Amino acid sequence: MKLPFCKTLTALSMIGAVSAVSAQELVSVRLTDVIKSQGTGNIDLMKDVTAVGLEQYRVQHDGALVFAVDINEDASGTEKASSQGVAVKSVRFTADFDDGSQLVLDSIDGCCFTETQALLAEAPGDVREPFYTLLGESGSSRISSSNSIQDAFDSTLKVEVSEPLYDPSGRTVVGARLQVVLLQTNDALGDPEAFYDFSAGFEDLAILNVADTVFIDDYAAGREEAPTVILTNPPPVVDPLAVTNWNYFPSSTSFYVVGYEDLYPGKGDYDFNDLTVAYQLQYGLNTDGEIVVIQGVAYLITRGSSYSHDWHLSIDMPGGASGAVTCTNIPDYRNSEVVISCPGVASNHSGGTMDIRVFNDTLALFPDPAGSVFVNTQRLYSEPWNLKFFPGPRADFRLELDTPQPQSAIQPAPYDPYLYVRNTGRIVKLMEVDPTYQDSNGFPFGMLLTVDWKPPLEFTDTAVAYPFFEDFVGSSGGSSLDWYNTSLTDFIVEIPGPTVWAW
Repeated sequence: MKLPFCKTLTALSMIGAVSAVSAQELVSVRLTDVIKSQGTGNIDLMKDVTAVGLEQYRVQHDGALVFAVDINEDASGTEKASSQGVAVKSVRFTADFDDGSQLVLDSIDGCCFTETQALLAEAPGDVREPFYTLLGESGSSRISSSNSIQDAFDSTLKVEVSEPLYDPSGRTVVGARLQVVLLQTNDALGDPEAFYDFSAGFEDLAILNVADTVFIDDYAAGREEAPTVILTNPPPVVDPLAVTNWNYFPSSTSFYVVGYEDLYPGKGDYDFNDLTVAYQLQYGLNTDGEIVVIQGVAYLITRGSSYSHDWHLSIDMPGGASGAVTCTNIPDYRNSEVVISCPGVASNHSGGTMDIRVFNDTLALFPDPAGSVFVNTQRLYSEPWNLKFFPGPRADFRLELDTPQPQSAIQPAPYDPYLYVRNTGRIVKLMEVDPTYQDSNGFPFGMLLTVDWKPPLEFTDTAVAYPFFEDFVGSSGGSSLDWYNTSLTDFIVEIPGPTVWAW
């Protein structure tokens, strides 16, 4: 019995009298006729509303007439002042036009509905079927209401009317009637039938504008305490772990690039190409803007070392954060169907820092296809294969949280991407994360670089390839902040950008 009632609101386009009154000026009107004590209402709408007015109401509700009902039931038995109800057996809307034609809409054909339903048995039977219901309260004082209609009326009855009721160039309604028959429930069965039976009172009606419709539907008088309430148009169930938006770091089209010198604490050749890694993270957010998924991608760009490493990404998280972790590597861009699990990554994270070993044993994972010790860090003209750039392995990792986490509770980017040097057993961190990873002269062993970073040639000191780098270090970052924009072509490797290495 659920019916659609969400359509695109159309503009008021009728000419003449219909366009003379705007939607904002349209007011709700209490109707003269009521649903009488026998549970039947024959409401002559045109006692209170003109043809023009009916069309205005219909257009404002995008093809429907909406009526409010003031529930006036005896507050006895299972019904009480704060929660009362009746059930609707049938509704019929009839419109007579000036050309002799007639429009008849019947609830049997699905024209009409209320906001709630219940499974009820009609007297004298005992088989329960779904019926629309009208819920309300009596003797209340609605502080939030802004007019007498909002203060008095409880539920809405909606009738979808697809045809215009006033058209100066066509036909116009000259008579309009609404017939409502309430259900005689088998109250001998007890609840819910006893709650939804109608008494000897009568139910007042009003025809509504949009503002009053929204108020009455949202107020939901009597609904909380009523038995067996089924929503006709229930709000969509929002899964708190469903992703509705993505937040990218550093952006959806860029990457963090980090480089390391792996002889820490010794400075070594200081060419800062021992391992270069690019990575990007995404937060999957729910409707409340909380994180439900953390996922990322990473690429190896250079490996200018005879040592082997493990590259980790560590992210501080709340102690109560937990979830399922996955991490996979695709070692070779030329054979992307070969996927391996990241070694040593636990399938579950539970509390505190999440530390993923994203790339494992880089010497074995990222060999030079031509057999050299180094990858993408040389430019030896006697060996032409060294002029070619080889895209490195790719890693994809993901944490699906068990409970949503606020973004403010997660360690801010660029997080803690660190290097574990297998040959020395030492860790190398970015100076931006841990300033202790510098030598006595302030030269760092891990740096956050630019996405278009060009590493120095193998065995070339970074200060040689980048003339302003030494001033940057000597001033503790106080000057030459853009040192990376000035390089000497003869001492760098022309690494291509993300369009090549982010395969």
